Amino acid sequence: MRIMKIGKKIKKIRMKFGLKQIDLANSLGVTPQAVSKWEKDENFPDIYLLRKLVCLFDMSLDDLLGIYEENKEVFEATVFCSGLNHFADKAKKLSAKELAQWTNIIFQYMTDIILKYGGIPIKYTGDGFLCFFSGIKHADRAFKAACDIDRIISHKNIVIFLNAGEIYFGLVGHSDYASKDIYGDAVNQAFLIKDIFAKKVKRGIGITLEVKKLMKEKKELQLLKCLDIPLYQKMLRVYKKK
Repeated sequence: MRIMKIGKKIKKIRMKFGLKQIDLANSLGVTPQAVSKWEKDENFPDIYLLRKLVCLFDMSLDDLLGIYEENKEVFEATVFCSGLNHFADKAKKLSAKELAQWTNIIFQYMTDIILKYGGIPIKYTGDGFLCFFSGIKHADRAFKAACDIDRIISHKNIVIFLNAGEIYFGLVGHSDYASKDIYGDAVNQAFLIKDIFAKKVKRGIGITLEVKKLMKEKKELQLLKCLDIPLYQKMLRVYKKK
C-alpha cells in the first residue's frame, strides 16, 4: 500500500463529509499542517492516529486503506444537542451584537470540549448547538463531553440532551451554499425531547434509553420519568445526570 493512496483517501473522506482541514485536525488533536502533509503524501499518520481516523468516521481500517469501499453516509452515532434556558430573556437585555458575543464565548468553550472527545460540530442556531459522536464508545465520549461542559460552564442555564441511532451525515442545501448537516429520526427525537426536558429542569444533562444501553459507565444516571412525545405518540424513558 502506497502512502499516496492513503493520503488521497483521507482527503476524499474529509471532503465527502464537508470538513475543513482544521476541523479534522481539531478532532484528531493534531495541527492543520499535519493533515495537509498527509494529503500531499509528505507524511503519514501513525497507527494511533489511524485508529482515531477510523473511529471518527465509523469505518474500518480496510476502508481507509482502500482495500474495499463501503457507503458510510448513514451510520450509528450519538447526537448531542443543547440550548440555553431563558435565552429569550437574555436577548431582551442585550443588543444583537452583544448577544452574539455572549453566545460565542459559550460556544467556544463547548466546541473545544466536543473536539477534545472526538465529536464533530455541525451547526450553531441561536442558542442551540448540534454535533455528533461516532465510532468506538461514541455514547460514553458524548456523555463525558456533556459532563465537562456542565461542570466548566456551571453558571449558565445550559440544557444538553443526547440520543443515539442511525444518522445521515453529508452536505445539505443548494450546491453553491451547501453545508454539512445530519438527518435522521435520532436527530429529530433529540431536538423534540430536549425541548420537553428543558421545561422539566433548570439546567442539566438528559439522555434516552438508547444512549444508556450503549454506555459502559451508568452510575451517574437516574431515571427522570417517561416523557410523552406527542409527535411519536409514545412515552420515552429519559435519564438525567445525578
